[in-house]
Amino acid sequence: MCNILKIADFFTIGNLICGMLCIFYAIAHSFMYAAIFLFVAMIFDFLDGKIARMSKRVSEQGKHFGKELDSLSDIVSFGIAPAVFGYALGLQAWWEIIILLFFTSAGMLRLSRFNITENHEYFEGVPITVNGFLFPILFIVHLKTTYPIEYVLIAYIFMGFAMMSSKKVKK
Repeated sequence: MCNILKIADFFTIGNLICGMLCIFYAIAHSFMYAAIFLFVAMIFDFLDGKIARMSKRVSEQGKHFGKELDSLSDIVSFGIAPAVFGYALGLQAWWEIIILLFFTSAGMLRLSRFNITENHEYFEGVPITVNGFLFPILFIVHLKTTYPIEYVLIAYIFMGFAMMSSKKVKK
């Protein structure tokens, strides 16, 4: 394992750890910490990409390993964590749960499509990482104001469709 792990992979693992901490804090109803860890996960994801591009992985195996590791971390941090956060904040009606499941499934589908796509000059669909910025902001606004959490459902629906869309998004 040590011969395959690169420096960028440790940032990817940091992304995963922050996503898990977001989930743990959301379950414990420490919502501000959950929002902070979701945002920090996005920073780790940004840094792992920058470092990977700078280091120019030499082996094909290492390149594929890093890509898979990144997608697995991203589904936890930017697909599952925002859904658990919303659930912990009270989105628990059957139809709200269906929306959260749709959102998470859309993120998984988007990452799967990315992993089999050869052309990476642009993104196809909105990157799942956007959720690491969008949802902490929405959750903090919800916590600091009186607007109902149900309004955030619109963002889950929109982001689900945006991630699955075939619209080309510039990197």
